Amino acid sequence: LFDDVYQRRSAVIEDTGIPAPAFIPRFEATATRPALSPVAEITTLDAEEIASAVEPGGALALHFPGYEHRTQQVAMLKAVAQALSDQQHLLVEAGTGIGKSLAYLIPAFTWAMQNGERVVISTNTINLQDQLTHKDIPDLQAAMQAEYRAAVLKGRANYLCPRRLAAMRRLGPRDADEARLLAKVLVWLHQGGSGDRGQINIVRGGQAAVWARLSADSIDCMPDSCRQHANDACPYYHARDAAESAHVVIVNHALLLADIVTGNRVIPEYRYLIVDEAHHLESATTQGLTIQVTEGGLRRQLHDLTSSEGGLLERVLQLAQRELPPENLPTVQEVVNTIQKLTRDCQELTTDLFAALTTFLEDRREGQSLGPYGQRDRILPSTRTLPHWSEVEVAWEALRVPLKAIHENLATMADDLAAFADQAGSVAEDLAVSMRSHALSMTETRSYLENMIFDPTPNMIFWLEHSQRQAAPSLHAAPLEVGPLVEKFLWHKKESVIMTSATLTTAGEFDFIRRRLNAEDADELALGSPFDYESSTLLYLVDDIPDPNAGPPYQRSLEQSLNALCRATSGRALVLFTSYQQLRRTAHAITARLAAEGILVYEQGEGASRHALLETFRTSEQAVLLGTRSFWEGVDVPGPALSVLAITRLPFDVPNDPIVASRAETYENPFGEYMVPEAILRFRQGFGRLIRTKSDRGIAVIYDHRVLSKHYGRAFIDSLPRSTIRQGPMHELPAAAARWLGE
Repeated sequence: LFDDVYQRRSAVIEDTGIPAPAFIPRFEATATRPALSPVAEITTLDAEEIASAVEPGGALALHFPGYEHRTQQVAMLKAVAQALSDQQHLLVEAGTGIGKSLAYLIPAFTWAMQNGERVVISTNTINLQDQLTHKDIPDLQAAMQAEYRAAVLKGRANYLCPRRLAAMRRLGPRDADEARLLAKVLVWLHQGGSGDRGQINIVRGGQAAVWARLSADSIDCMPDSCRQHANDACPYYHARDAAESAHVVIVNHALLLADIVTGNRVIPEYRYLIVDEAHHLESATTQGLTIQVTEGGLRRQLHDLTSSEGGLLERVLQLAQRELPPENLPTVQEVVNTIQKLTRDCQELTTDLFAALTTFLEDRREGQSLGPYGQRDRILPSTRTLPHWSEVEVAWEALRVPLKAIHENLATMADDLAAFADQAGSVAEDLAVSMRSHALSMTETRSYLENMIFDPTPNMIFWLEHSQRQAAPSLHAAPLEVGPLVEKFLWHKKESVIMTSATLTTAGEFDFIRRRLNAEDADELALGSPFDYESSTLLYLVDDIPDPNAGPPYQRSLEQSLNALCRATSGRALVLFTSYQQLRRTAHAITARLAAEGILVYEQGEGASRHALLETFRTSEQAVLLGTRSFWEGVDVPGPALSVLAITRLPFDVPNDPIVASRAETYENPFGEYMVPEAILRFRQGFGRLIRTKSDRGIAVIYDHRVLSKHYGRAFIDSLPRSTIRQGPMHELPAAAARWLGE
């Protein structure tokens, strides 16, 4: 499926052949350096020599008073240096507090400068990217007194395309959203904006859709041509040039594999890769390669084509009436009429298709209404034999014929416009490339629907989704396994791939992550945290709370215990949930009672951003923060502000999630071999929020008795750093917490 998309896009790029228009907004030129050039003969790293930088009396200790020597950091640095030198692959688990960023940055920069070979570093979060670019790398440059060059590179959709912006200005905004965003972008550029989306606030919904039409992500954006004809005005190429000359290029996981698989080729050629937050590589890649088709999305494609208010065909007619001899107008009008008729047919047939999908899902629910969690049904071979699925296939067969005809007519018209560009100028050029883009988009949608409904691609997961917020179901597709892609494009293609995280092992072994990422041949190194958890951390296992699936009895017990615990500790607690509904119920129950004691409760989803919530919590003397999935990791609140960590339930994936269910089925023992290891990795991440420095002290409370009553429970506890463990009832917890924290 992805190969088909790549081949189509490549063909369109080669066939376009339209020069960029002269009217392109200027961006401030950036100083460029020559691209890195590999040396003729690789020079291996002296691991002992470069490790001296983090040893006592080394460059970092001399530059930063109080810099802590950590034997684990030295060991990791040497292992990374050796892997680069030996051109080997390596898995490194680096516990909290090791300082793993410096442990891979120092050998990465040394390798790049010594051998003229850029090293790509991939992260999962913006927070880590910011830490690397704004703190770790500047600190390292200052301490080492070296001219390290680093660049952050994002996907094409993050960069403004000057040619497309110029075209929108010439043709005028089609609607209010285009007018608003166009004005916002022009003001931003006037104030020195770089063309990077990260610097401008774009409202979700309509404005985000407009940005997609302005960004360098589409086929009708031609950076090569812009570069040639517009004095290097392209922000994407500014970023690309910086990456070409950088020793280290920082990207995110979503871009890393999607860039290769879909053929976008944003990242410059590289042979050495370091993946931080590697436990997220599979999920981030899956998300980046997941396809979704909605009724609204398909209708928007058709509407953008035929709208009387700035639609593509309307603009073609206006151009023809203005520029063509009168005798040629009937020919253009005939093609436009044909496409308009086909589009009207598609609109009606789209209604039929999604009505058939709705009927199919209703039949699967056996008369039950859509619940608050909606409905997600996999499309399996057996699905295609069920009642009402044949109606879906019939509806799709009717729709795909006019969809294909629209593509063919658009492609023909685009060729005619391209030939007409010399006479009609930039407007014809803009319309021609827009038509090619629209034709490609329609073809991709048609290909996706064909795969989902009629001709499924092997090793893909297909499913239908419907919720109370959706007027009609949506269709989805995702890769069954990411491991083969990692193996094909990374393990086999790169000289050295180093993957690191604080959580790569389960039960002390790398077996699970090896299978998920096809990392059979990689070396491994597990380094524990330098923190003394036995002295700093009390792990309290509640043994008398009802089963978490018991409903109200469990919820009441949880609320009562949290209320008493937070009173005893003056708040200072992070409470982790697996369900937003449970979080809301808990917040409703404890907020007023704790407020009476001067303890504030902050909850995820109140409207404040994740960053704002964390900053407010960090600076509050007595506060409780309630968070779901995104708060299980990336929360860094050192000191007494976070002294209590409460885990309400073991963080298992939802078993009927289409991706989870499909991947679990590839194991002989789905629960034990897939569900449990996945949950353990997330559990370890959650636990890691508590102790962030060697002087921290805290208590972690597990409100899920399954760690004591189920055979797999011990694996969760054994996966944690060796702490002081106590098993006891809820009523003894507040006093135990107060004693441990010295209250």
